[in-house]
Amino acid sequence: DSLETAASIDQFTHFANQQEMEQRIRSATPGGYCLLLIGTRGLRRAEVQFGTEVGEELSGAFSKRLRNSLPTTAVISRWGPEQFVVMVTVNKSEATASGKWITDHLSGAYACLKAGKTVRPSLQLTIGIVDTAASDSPERIMQRVSAFLGIPA
Repeated sequence: DSLETAASIDQFTHFANQQEMEQRIRSATPGGYCLLLIGTRGLRRAEVQFGTEVGEELSGAFSKRLRNSLPTTAVISRWGPEQFVVMVTVNKSEATASGKWITDHLSGAYACLKAGKTVRPSLQLTIGIVDTAASDSPERIMQRVSAFLGIPA
């Protein structure tokens, strides 16, 4: 069980991975939740420009801020290298307000250390909302997620 749990968690962000979130979407009742889709630009660029350590530090800082910006009941997953999906049990207007707040407060420069000096890689976020309806199938929901994040379904 511990190996299975470890495999379902992203090692840098400690979020669930894509497969874990897909299982949650398949088992959840459509209409009872919204998905926040978060596309980031800058995580890979920071790693290339400043090195692996800075890339990991930036991922960790972003992850911590994201987790602290959401209700404790939110389930966060790393869907791809720069894509995140959050399952929240709120209505669409609350999800939209959360998405706007996240975009406003988590985009921008982050202070990271490289060889004892501060570097400031930046992140730009794009947010989408999937408001699940009772008539949505899990496959349709996942297609919408993949289409927004630009990942083949």
